[in-house]
Amino acid sequence: MRILGACVLALLVAACGGETVTPEQQATGTVRFPLTSPAPNGKVYRLVGATFELTGPQTVAVTDTSADTVMVPLTVGAYTARLAGSWRLEDMAAPGVTVPAQLLSPNPLPFFVDKEQPTQVRFQFKLASDGSADVGIRVDTGGWLAGTIEFTALENPGSEPGPFDALVGKSVPFLISFESAQIRKDNYSGHELNLTTQTTTFQFGGEPSETLAQAAASMKGTTILFGLRPTVDGRISFTGLYSMGGAPNPDAFRLDMMPGNVPFVGALDGEGYPMPRPFQTSSPYVILKDPRSSKGVRGRATLNGSF
Repeated sequence: MRILGACVLALLVAACGGETVTPEQQATGTVRFPLTSPAPNGKVYRLVGATFELTGPQTVAVTDTSADTVMVPLTVGAYTARLAGSWRLEDMAAPGVTVPAQLLSPNPLPFFVDKEQPTQVRFQFKLASDGSADVGIRVDTGGWLAGTIEFTALENPGSEPGPFDALVGKSVPFLISFESAQIRKDNYSGHELNLTTQTTTFQFGGEPSETLAQAAASMKGTTILFGLRPTVDGRISFTGLYSMGGAPNPDAFRLDMMPGNVPFVGALDGEGYPMPRPFQTSSPYVILKDPRSSKGVRGRATLNGSF
């Protein structure tokens, strides 16, 4: 098992439910922004200068993020949270010194405020330093695959309207992040490098979609397998991404991407295997499916990754 070196910071937005139906009933939903977190290396990081623009049943701009945790009441419904302002990350031991970081999550990021249970939404960042941190929930020290899926058609459409119908014709940003991965060198497939991820998180951007929210929640923790292989002209090809069904949720949605059709320039190690480097490619056939009904939606994707 290899623990991967990319450092990813997760900013949690936890939304607790509320409802507005009569004058007697009061909205009780809350969005909670924890803005600091300790890291395993002993450092504590803070998100500074951020503005959160919340759009949905209510439109709210959160501009005062000076506290360690910011609480905002909201009514039940579908929202997007846009991270704006001159945000930066700081090591709390060195106030005023910016820690280089890259925002990975789709921005804005959709979420739902539900009265039944809290909702957790993370903005994820890559830290350029060798430290690792987590604002709000946990530390992610692995890699990611991010990009855009263009959904073009239904998979196994039925005679009645279904939950995937609204996705056809939409371009949806996505992020798949993982804390670690097992890397295996497969010589039988032509010096292919296969990665099996651990503790995987899925995010979808764009307009709020209950179907995508359900898919992302069900796939949390699902293992995925993807690979890279050198081509005859010295470049590298993406050999596809496949969800491994079963634990932790046997009813988890599946997200699969067929091998890429655009090889990219990369580096090989002394044995001729692709080396861990950032890459950018595409997949001509992507499918998101609910295994309980075999229904889903398909399309194509552009993506970039790092591990």
